Amino acid sequence: MARRPLQPLDITLRYGRGYQLTRRLFLAFSVALTFGLPLLHLRAVSVEGAGLADDSPWARLIRWLPVVEVPFVGAPTSIVLFGIELVDPLEWLGVTLHRGVSWGMVWTLLPGLLLVVLLGRFFCGWACPYLPILAASNAARWFLSRLGVPIKDVKVPRVTARVAMVGVLLASALLGTQLLPLIYPPAIIGREVFRALFFGSLGAGAFVVLGAFLFDTFVSRAGFCRSLCPGGAMFSTLGALSPVRIHRDIPRCTDCTICDVVCNLGQLPMTDKLDGGCERCGRCIASCPTKALTWKLGTPSVLRKPEEKPGT
Repeated sequence: MARRPLQPLDITLRYGRGYQLTRRLFLAFSVALTFGLPLLHLRAVSVEGAGLADDSPWARLIRWLPVVEVPFVGAPTSIVLFGIELVDPLEWLGVTLHRGVSWGMVWTLLPGLLLVVLLGRFFCGWACPYLPILAASNAARWFLSRLGVPIKDVKVPRVTARVAMVGVLLASALLGTQLLPLIYPPAIIGREVFRALFFGSLGAGAFVVLGAFLFDTFVSRAGFCRSLCPGGAMFSTLGALSPVRIHRDIPRCTDCTICDVVCNLGQLPMTDKLDGGCERCGRCIASCPTKALTWKLGTPSVLRKPEEKPGT
């Protein structure tokens, strides 16, 4: 009888509990913003709009919410936090190709851009609102595997995401319209949540998210994030400049493959095959039974010589 392939949920995160707790709290904050901001704005409309929000399916719930001046405006890809406007680098590039360079928008780009260049593809592992959906996909894969249902894991070339990113940006520039929000999960989720809370319905974007979930569940584990998401392609490209990387202590490594299995984005820490696609979730470090993996400052992957191996 063939042995059941190891799934991420089979692996215990042994160490780095503080790091994992911080990451989960940050993700919870991001998800709370995605759902909470529309509710707070709906509450404000219910007070100031002479009953315009009474037909909302959430009308009863929002009556219990305080009427406050919301310090946050926007969605995960474009948001104002305490007066500071932050824009996703991919969203900024899409608008720039469409309308030309706006120096006012440059300042909104810089904080996020610097964070990605310094920390790498951290948004995907710390703040993306698609992460809970991806976790549900991994849970479904684990449950099906426990039932003995064969689970596919097709390895789509990661360059596909870059092709998709370039194609969408060029099409947006040529057609004079923004296509990115139609296929970029963080933008879709923010828009669909707003639509659901204000109007009680979902738009076509919900089918894109559903398609990504089904693809991740039945075709390729985290395949959309790893190989199709244009935002992931952008963050991976910028993340290659990050000096923060995973370091493997070779004498401690037992080649158990646990770190490779737990990674959603196809990084291979066990053989030092890591690049800008690392989402800085730290799950490989937390799951290593011999503590062979650690964070370390080093040469960015984009600047390493081909013969230079990380960890040597």
